Amino acid sequence: MKRKMIVFFLLTGIVFLANGCKKQSDEESDTELLSSILSQGNAINSACQRFILSEANCVATADSSLSVCSNLSSRLKGEILPQELSTDAVAILYFDCFTRVNLAYNLAKACNQNSFNSNSDYRRVQRTGTSQAELSFREAFNQCASLENAVPPADSGLRETDTVLRSDPF
Repeated sequence: MKRKMIVFFLLTGIVFLANGCKKQSDEESDTELLSSILSQGNAINSACQRFILSEANCVATADSSLSVCSNLSSRLKGEILPQELSTDAVAILYFDCFTRVNLAYNLAKACNQNSFNSNSDYRRVQRTGTSQAELSFREAFNQCASLENAVPPADSGLRETDTVLRSDPF
């Protein structure tokens, strides 16, 4: 009887372990991979990756954040004035503000991953399009960047930095 109980508990344990090890769906795997990528590296790379991913929601062939973020971060920091305040911390605030603007644009445009061919197409339409979504995008983008005498959103943290962008870094 004791032997049967041991075998029963062993089999029960194996069944529970086997259920816990079942294959995840591709979507669950992709989400975990994305979370893992975003949690690695330094903070400015994570902010840049979030920005690129906000564009990727509407792009068929999105830029790889691993290949573009170093250059994109440098370009953004190069546009921050005054230059002595061009730090990673300030650049992160800009990336986060622009990410929120992109997400609002994506909702207004009701876009999906087939809406634009590339990140450059996405940005070109944002900046030159004539729909209400593009007009709203440009107003919000100018606010984040403090372009055309616009004032950054209060919740962005950019007002306190006393910085502006010289021009659109993207």
